[in-house]
Amino acid sequence: MKLALWNNKISKSNKPVVVEFWAAWCGPCKMMAPALNQVKSEYAGRVDLIKVDADSETELLRQLKVFSIPTIMVYNRGNLVIRKSGAMSINQLRKLFDMALEGKPSATGLSSSSRVLRILAGTALTAAGYFTGNTLVLYVLGGIVLFSAVYDRCPIWKFVTIKVSTFINKLFQSAQ
Repeated sequence: MKLALWNNKISKSNKPVVVEFWAAWCGPCKMMAPALNQVKSEYAGRVDLIKVDADSETELLRQLKVFSIPTIMVYNRGNLVIRKSGAMSINQLRKLFDMALEGKPSATGLSSSSRVLRILAGTALTAAGYFTGNTLVLYVLGGIVLFSAVYDRCPIWKFVTIKVSTFINKLFQSAQ
């Protein structure tokens, strides 16, 4: 599908549109599918869901700069409201569908200044560990602060946190 045709399809929709870029071989896509289908049915008639197979629409993915899957893009009145990559829980998906209805871009993740500040602080802690005689505590602390600057963009972190959250929820449900 050409980008112009894509933009025309999105802008002509009279409802908000949530687009999932997925692939049959994608583990996180498979994991997220039941939750996405449930949220789709909860928002039926209010929000449209378009699923785009990444393997058959490689040119569209290149044009939209979709570099990882699953990626979800939320449009309202033809305008991109939010873009997220990585597997999401059912509550995160509901939040995305709500944002589609609101039509307002949402600030997600860290601000650029906060990200830079964390990178500088983590680098300073790591350097302090090096210059004070390889203090392991400072190395570890510096690494943690550095990771905190980028964790929200790490698909492995997202996948692991969703799996742990699902496991904990199942434990609490079986305990009741």
